[in-house]
Amino acid sequence: MPEYPEYLAAAVFAAGGLVHAVLAPHRFSTAVLFCLAVTSAGLGVSARSAQTHHTVATVLAVLALLGALALGLLLLVDAVLLVRRYGPQTPLLATGAAGCAVLAVLGLDAVLYAVGGEVAGGLMVAVNAAAAYLSLLFLVFTGYVIVRGRSTPPPGTTHVVVLGAGLDGDRPGPLLRRRLERALAVDAPDVPDTPVTFVVSGGQGDDEVVSEADAMADYLRARGVSSDRIVREDRSVNTRQNLRFSEALMERAGPGHRATVVTSGFHVYRTTLLARRVGVPVDVIGAPTSPAYWLSATLREFGAVLWLDRLPLVGLSLLLAAPVATAVFER
Repeated sequence: MPEYPEYLAAAVFAAGGLVHAVLAPHRFSTAVLFCLAVTSAGLGVSARSAQTHHTVATVLAVLALLGALALGLLLLVDAVLLVRRYGPQTPLLATGAAGCAVLAVLGLDAVLYAVGGEVAGGLMVAVNAAAAYLSLLFLVFTGYVIVRGRSTPPPGTTHVVVLGAGLDGDRPGPLLRRRLERALAVDAPDVPDTPVTFVVSGGQGDDEVVSEADAMADYLRARGVSSDRIVREDRSVNTRQNLRFSEALMERAGPGHRATVVTSGFHVYRTTLLARRVGVPVDVIGAPTSPAYWLSATLREFGAVLWLDRLPLVGLSLLLAAPVATAVFER
């Protein structure tokens, strides 16, 4: 057993990340492997510093604690401001819960440090490793959201699929209006005589007076789009159905189409993942989001991606294998 197995784990994860970067550079799993490598290396550096450079270890610990404290407070403040503005919605409360979870980790660290001993020390390493890995992965996911939110549609787009969102009465809400405006910006085809067809996708929720598709169609017509260029898909109730039902409508119109899906920037990755899983060949681009709502929406999407794509959680188990194995073999 090597003295610092975390370094070996870091090398294995980094090698896997490099291979994956060549084979699938745009997959989030590539980022997962590199985050595992960085976190594993950080565990090794921390363990070595704690044994040979106590001052360095103390400085690193203080910096990590301050960063975690700042993140927890930021999430809490953001949740409070949004709840006061929009009411106690589930995603906003989840943001506050995430902030409380970060602060709870700090509290648990303080308790384990006070208790002392090998078991408490091992638990502290495991808790901090998990928190560091998830925080780093969230930062990478945030970068991905920012980059993909600014992507441009590929040339040759024939259909623009707009995914539905909340309504304000019988009109699109702010989030949906931004998606529609982004879709209108795509209407600049290579051949002027072949304008794109808009597929507006969204059913009618229990609290909505009209379907999201109808509200989007009305908005596009008011912006000068003729009715014959608008196709309504008004049965879907989630993103998976948005994609499947819209694809069926485009296939029915004829083969040879190339679709670009427009959604909010924070929703691009999950939409891409779902499109791949249901076998719908589309490109996905993002629309901007209100700065006040952006952090909460991105955090919610991060949680949804962790649930949908279990690889990050599998990676977390592998990450914790090294310190756990060390504790077992050293007994």
